[in-house]
Amino acid sequence: MPATRRPVLRVALVAALVAAAFGLDQLTKSWALTELDDGRTIELALGARLELIFNPGVAFGMGSELGPPLAVGLIVVLTALTVWTFVRAVRGAPLGGTALLALAAGGGMGNIWDRISRASDTPLSGKVVDFIAVDWFAIFNVADVFTTGGIAGWALLQVFRRADAPLTPSRES
Repeated sequence: MPATRRPVLRVALVAALVAAAFGLDQLTKSWALTELDDGRTIELALGARLELIFNPGVAFGMGSELGPPLAVGLIVVLTALTVWTFVRAVRGAPLGGTALLALAAGGGMGNIWDRISRASDTPLSGKVVDFIAVDWFAIFNVADVFTTGGIAGWALLQVFRRADAPLTPSRES
């Protein structure tokens, strides 16, 4: 395959991963809104259940008092992550890390979409749909899994890739 087509394919793959993460998140939230809207709880196992809540903040409800300024900050961070992910794709950065960042960006877009599309009183004041509850941990959604897993996976790749890097002799030796 000609080298000129590789960046196009990499960008297409990144776009597909972002879209897939966003789409799966929105699909599961739609299901939760339909099936759990009446206060219904579905018990799973090991202290896990499906239960609908609306989160005005970020992880563990933090920042809920910040409202739209929180959403603006998240949009800025998400935009930077998305641009960086596509730049990595164009420049030929390792595909594994780039794919993980694309999943994180897609998840972030899912939660930002909630803030935009569910706003009622002021712009960007919408609450995020969360529905996966784990007693000993938190309540979250599929977007959170993609975002946290993508960033954590990328970070681990960076740590272990550097750990495997050959030691280069210093100029002083």
